[in-house]
Amino acid sequence: MRLSRRAALNLWRAPLPSLVSVLTIALSLFIGASFVLGLFTARSLLTSWGAQASVTLYLDKATPDAQARMLAQQVRLQEAGLEVAYVDRALALSRLRADLGDLAGALDGLSQNPLPPSLEVIPRESLPPAGVRALAARLGQLPGVAEVEYGREWLDKLEALGRGLRAFAAGALFVVLGAALLVVANTIRLAVYARRDEIEIMKLVGATDGYVRAPFLLEGALQGLIGAAMALGAIAAVQRWLLPRAQQAFAFASGMSAPQVLPVHAAALLGMGALVGLLGSWLAVARFLRT
Repeated sequence: MRLSRRAALNLWRAPLPSLVSVLTIALSLFIGASFVLGLFTARSLLTSWGAQASVTLYLDKATPDAQARMLAQQVRLQEAGLEVAYVDRALALSRLRADLGDLAGALDGLSQNPLPPSLEVIPRESLPPAGVRALAARLGQLPGVAEVEYGREWLDKLEALGRGLRAFAAGALFVVLGAALLVVANTIRLAVYARRDEIEIMKLVGATDGYVRAPFLLEGALQGLIGAAMALGAIAAVQRWLLPRAQQAFAFASGMSAPQVLPVHAAALLGMGALVGLLGSWLAVARFLRT
């Protein structure tokens, strides 16, 4: 308890360096947490986009209607959570005419319907791109299925975008936390050099390195906790005031849902702030004690 009061007093004695350190930690944690929350939001959006890609099973042209309907029922029983619609050859040709519009007259010269029957499979719940790909692979093994179409190129691009977002967020988080660590270390180092005479006297009377180091470590941890609390308040303000307006502005992104900051997330952010301050103080004091 006495060491904690001493650490708080040391912060009060040097308000400007302590304020710079606290604000740097707050800004770094806010940026890092924003990247992480943005990554989760982007992943939910990508997942919703991926789920919109239906799987179409093209059957053999000679497949009778009765057999195709039995296959549709088999898919419903084997794969839960799917909507399966049977599209016969006549309906497929009618859809093609509607899609061609003014060019539909080009189909009048056909002697027979060239389109195969098909099954349109749509997941009721959101599936990631890997889940859609696995579903298409399973359905492609069914008897009578000649070809499977599920938007392979679109899903590949979604997965590549997701990997890029994860790599960018991890790199950005590493950079901002590293910057905060350096600022805390330099701030504590200034405080150590300002009290070097006091520390040397303590060493002369038999104080151990741990006793000398303890108040500076607590000082850094306290700076980290204050900075993390400020970052947490800024994130809460953004989620309360800014995100609702952003969702209205980007109404096309219907699958976008911002994750909520739960108590466990707040505790993790506070713990990370204390850890950054603690490590920065450790680096500064360890270098001084070695000299």
